[in-house]
This record gives sequence, C-alpha cells and structure tokens, in this order.
Amino acid sequence: MPNSKIESLGRVPLFARCSIRELEFIAGKADEVAVGAGQELIRQGRPADSFFVLLEGAADVDIDGRRRRTLNPGDFFGEISMLDRGPATATVVASAPSRLMVMSHAQFRDAVKGNDELLSKVMAAMGERLRADMLAREGAES
Repeated sequence: MPNSKIESLGRVPLFARCSIRELEFIAGKADEVAVGAGQELIRQGRPADSFFVLLEGAADVDIDGRRRRTLNPGDFFGEISMLDRGPATATVVASAPSRLMVMSHAQFRDAVKGNDELLSKVMAAMGERLRADMLAREGAES
C-alpha cells in the first residue's frame, strides 16, 4: 500500500485516531480519484452510492439550489446515503481541481464494520449536518 495514501488518510480528522493498521485497512478499501473544477460528484435527489473524503482541493455543497457550505481537505460527504441507501441530500461540485478518496457502499460498510469509533464519528457528523440544514431551511422560510 503506498504510504502517501495512508499518510493522506491520517491527516483527515475523521481518521486521525485510527491506528496504522486501521488506516491500511481503510486505504485498501478505497479508491483515489482526481477531478477537475466544475465536476459534479453527487446530485441531490439522485441515487448515491459513494462516500467521498476530500484529500486536496475544494467542493461546494448546494441544497435545494442554495449554497450551504464549501468543503475543504479533510471534509467528507455521501455518508447519509451510505447509511440509509437513499438518494443524495445535496449536490456537491468540485470548485477546484481535487483529489478524493472514494468508497462504494460495500467498501464503506467493510471499513466501518470493524471500527465503532469511525462509525460513531460519521453518524455524529451526519447529525450535525442534518440539524444545520434543517435550521437553514427554517431560516429561509421565515
């Protein structure tokens, strides 16, 4: 396993407390992709079957046509669809040339199956995002 992939994962806050062995396992389950600025990664309302970790670059998150946040290296997305197999809750577009770690549903399931702390972090982040998005929608309706 190339050390650069493991080192990149180790710098991601989601994986920061993983052991080298756990990082090697996760790295073995993930693919790396490079995308150009403007590349759509997921589309709100469409089936989503990938979990992404942004290793380099940036991406914009839009919900219902409104910009909600910009993702930076270390941020991740796609976790909601990994947990409930439902459609994407946001559209994410690379806003700069980017390098991402990508996992299919099966790869994601295998990676979190043996790591309760990792699953707990993913679920906590998901809850925070859902709450923030709900509050943003309520504010927009007022």
